[in-house]
Amino acid sequence: MTGFLILTAAVLTGIGFYHLSCALVDVPTAKTSKLMMRAKKQTGSGEEKLFDVYVTRLAGHLSRFLTLDPIKRDRLAATLAIAGISMTPEAYTLKAAITALCVACLALPFFFFMPLMGFVLLGLAVMMWFATYYEAFDYVKKRKKTIEAELPRFAVTIAQNLENDRDVVKILSSYRRVAGPDLGHELDITIADMVTGNYENALLRFQNRIGSTMLSDIIRGLIGTLRGDDQQMYFKMLVFDMRQIEQSNLKKEAAKRPKQMQKYSMMMLFCILLIYVVVLSVEVVGSLGSFF
Repeated sequence: MTGFLILTAAVLTGIGFYHLSCALVDVPTAKTSKLMMRAKKQTGSGEEKLFDVYVTRLAGHLSRFLTLDPIKRDRLAATLAIAGISMTPEAYTLKAAITALCVACLALPFFFFMPLMGFVLLGLAVMMWFATYYEAFDYVKKRKKTIEAELPRFAVTIAQNLENDRDVVKILSSYRRVAGPDLGHELDITIADMVTGNYENALLRFQNRIGSTMLSDIIRGLIGTLRGDDQQMYFKMLVFDMRQIEQSNLKKEAAKRPKQMQKYSMMMLFCILLIYVVVLSVEVVGSLGSFF
């Protein structure tokens, strides 16, 4: 009974702190927030959870009290820009911390009557921190991998176009029509940047946004083309090297498949053996009845 009263008091205290914090940071009511998110979903802007809205708003108000290391801040700012997250590095870091803290606060009442559950929730809070903080980094990593998978075809197209034309903007525009969504988005930015500014700087910014060694080799050849150099042989050699890398990556993926299939084969074998054991057990039990 005492544990139940402690849990009830903790829940009511948490609710009180929640409403007090919403009033202090001027967070809209739940009804208003739901209407705003419903309108955002209908316009195709995306779907967002109500908890994320509150946490993001609170992190934005508290971000001025947090100071990050300049190097880490610049790295996180670049990652957020690539991921399309319109938050400051301080606010993003605080959002991950507040999310983990909310889960950790749920663990406190359990230490009074179920300590094991409290430690489980603390572990979950640590996992929530890493999952929330590194979400942008994981997205950028997957996006980079997707773009790098398309770069060999991109290099082949450039090599073929250089035989007839050396207009870099025209080459990029022609490939944009068949590019994937991620690389196509970057090409849109790069083409617009080249049309309105310096060609070389636009290509270098394209290179820095992706951070890929393979793309750096392509950009180096395109900059040489802009400077008037004949880069046909360079791109032919580059295409050959990229195809070698692509074949090596495919072999690595193929080598992983037997190991992935092995565990499923063992599971199937276990299920088959279990069927035989159940059938034999039923028959043995049934036959024992005739002896007694």
